[in-house]
Amino acid sequence: MNIIVLMTAGAPLAILGLSTPVAPQRDCIFMIHPQTISAVFEGKEGKIVFPDRPTEYRCSYAKTKRGADIAFTNQNGWRFEVRIGRGDEGSWTASLAGETVSGRAFSPVGDGK
Repeated sequence: MNIIVLMTAGAPLAILGLSTPVAPQRDCIFMIHPQTISAVFEGKEGKIVFPDRPTEYRCSYAKTKRGADIAFTNQNGWRFEVRIGRGDEGSWTASLAGETVSGRAFSPVGDGK
């Protein structure tokens, strides 16, 4: 699993790209999804995912019985947790100081299982 699409309110928000090879510590970066519309950047989720310039993050990556868990903190302190199930679909959440935003997530190319 090297890319994960994050969705919000049924619309594509971003692509989370992960470095290879699969290891407990990886690097990840948000990229703009080609179907993202400009209004997404004005929403709360867009401002959290794309707060400033593109930044590479150290992220943890753990394969589980359920699929894979990815976690990292962005440059503005938002803690992201992405959980992808064995069917290549899951969810994402971002939390900061008791505030949380979330949405659907999926890996369009799976993880080769």
